[in-house]
Amino acid sequence: MKNINKKEIFISNLKLIKENFSQLSTYEAEKLTERIYCTNLVYENRQIDKWIQDKKINFKSNVRKIPIKKLNGWTQNKNGDIVHESGKFFSIVGVRIGDNANREIGNKGWDQPIVKEFNFNGGLLGLIRTKIEGLPHYLVQARFEPGNYGTIQLGPTLQATFSNFNQEHGGRKPYYSEFFEDYKSKKNYEFNNWLAEDGGKFLKKRNLGLVKNIEYKNINIINDDYKWISLYQVNKLIDRNSIINPHLARLIYL
Repeated sequence: MKNINKKEIFISNLKLIKENFSQLSTYEAEKLTERIYCTNLVYENRQIDKWIQDKKINFKSNVRKIPIKKLNGWTQNKNGDIVHESGKFFSIVGVRIGDNANREIGNKGWDQPIVKEFNFNGGLLGLIRTKIEGLPHYLVQARFEPGNYGTIQLGPTLQATFSNFNQEHGGRKPYYSEFFEDYKSKKNYEFNNWLAEDGGKFLKKRNLGLVKNIEYKNINIINDDYKWISLYQVNKLIDRNSIINPHLARLIYL
């Protein structure tokens, strides 16, 4: 579809939605319009598909299970918790849940291990939104995590703990983190709030979810791990199972 046609369709549908749903903000109306058709002027669906496939094919690392006692840098403390020798990152601790928790196992309690994050600072999830010739685009990352299904999944622009964001471990600052350093001001943010994580596996874990408008001219693509994508394209990829990670799946609909 030619760019001029995409813009005309977007403007026409946006006008129609605003006329029929006047209570919606411009952002909310745009998000509804983005679900109808693809607004991406940079990459067609086939190009996004090829990019994802190439990332998976060219990924060189591997993940294999090893005994916990052989993990470098990890040990058990006197309580039996699995901890990092630095005392940071996260630990595996035990919790005992009392009776009457009103779960599917009945009214009796249970014991289980659970992941406890260092300092309970949470993480930062940032998604850059921009407009190219007036049409919304989102900057996503092809990202490896050791537990990923399918090795590579698409995540938001920024996905980091606050420790990494503040370079507490001495590494490089996460890419594009400079655009989210003003998260406390909430200026230019379409969404800026805390999101809860799975309480069945993580102890009091939460992440700060951010969707921010940035001018296209101010964004340089750092490497081939990042691409512009539309909400419509994310919808199509979700239909194909386990390509979109849960952080991107939440943020792009907020």
